[in-house]
Amino acid sequence: LASFHSTLLTMGRDSNGDAEVMEDLFVEIAEAADGIERAYSFAKSLQLKIDPAHWLFDYIVGLARTLVGLGDVKSQKYGAEWIRKVEGYSEKFEDDGMNKVVRALRDAWKRGEEEEKKGK
Repeated sequence: LASFHSTLLTMGRDSNGDAEVMEDLFVEIAEAADGIERAYSFAKSLQLKIDPAHWLFDYIVGLARTLVGLGDVKSQKYGAEWIRKVEGYSEKFEDDGMNKVVRALRDAWKRGEEEEKKGK
């Protein structure tokens, strides 16, 4: 997930290569999301008294950061869906700084939607 984020930050240097890199990146992001979803489902299926977010928080936040970094509202809304899975855990166990990050990721699509409306 960290490599996805760094790839997004370096985009724009080679416009011909960027389209190919983005296509590969979309496939890798989808594969990461599928893997995290399987892990989350498995953790829930164990029916333990501990939230699956305890194990998967960092991965889910990393995925949400990547999705928000893509910049389109659809990806940002998908990132918000992931954040909702860990938001309760974050409020209970994470510090204020991380909770600000979680809220920013959760609400990024709202800002993106407002920007799209202004651009039309």
